[in-house]
Amino acid sequence: MVDWPDALVREAAERRVVVFLGSGFSKAAVPSLPTWSALLKELSEKLPTANSKRLVTKLIRQGRLLDAAELITSGVNAPDMHNLLRNKFQLRPSPKSNIYNDLLQIDPKTIITTNYDELIEKNFDHYSGGESSHSIRTQTSKSLLADLRSPVRSIVKLHGCITETDHIVLDRRSFFKAQAENIGFFDIVKSLMTVNTVLFLGYSLSDPDIQLILENTNMSSPSTNPHYALVPKFEHPSLKNANSETYNTSFLEYPAGDYAKFPVALSQLREQVRQMRLDRGIP
Repeated sequence: MVDWPDALVREAAERRVVVFLGSGFSKAAVPSLPTWSALLKELSEKLPTANSKRLVTKLIRQGRLLDAAELITSGVNAPDMHNLLRNKFQLRPSPKSNIYNDLLQIDPKTIITTNYDELIEKNFDHYSGGESSHSIRTQTSKSLLADLRSPVRSIVKLHGCITETDHIVLDRRSFFKAQAENIGFFDIVKSLMTVNTVLFLGYSLSDPDIQLILENTNMSSPSTNPHYALVPKFEHPSLKNANSETYNTSFLEYPAGDYAKFPVALSQLREQVRQMRLDRGIP
């Protein structure tokens, strides 16, 4: 059982938490979805030479996923790559999972995700009976700030959406291009992560771009109030402590490899948030 801190439960109850969803959240709902390394390995099969395929395999094994992605996007025909991505992430019919209902009931005002799929919006629509009114914003959107200044709930797709494959962020160049062409959007996201508590779900903090944002936020605007991340148990307490200090993030652990604990923990958070809203008269 995860021991959700009272401070986090209260902030979630008052809708002052930004929820950040990683690929582990989608995989908890649909186990067949690929990890990033598995996706890159499959995309590499479209490369024209055996040497390129072997190099991608080597880079993935070394943990150099951005380098592997760069090689793939440089060597694979764009229409073929986009078609494979759609087949993987634009699932029809869209699978349903109660973890999205739990998230819907927790009701954060802003959700940020690096996932390409449409599982959040499709499940929200399903579990709300068509009453969900979340705006979907990608890096090309111009209305994120207007959402934040209004009662509108927003789902922010930091790396793009499968419905717009031309704008999906997969490698260093595409992320640099997205930031260069949409400076205001990424400034808003950085500001959100500076002035709000962030709860990372299904995310290992392994994305170098998010690491950089958290490091810069912690250095430029240190706070005694941490972010939170639900993660598999660290191999050693020293690793947990080092990451916690670097990113000002409190890690809430569940047994490594026991992924069934993830949705159970989210249901517990949903119930604690619901109870606090009742106790404090929060609608």
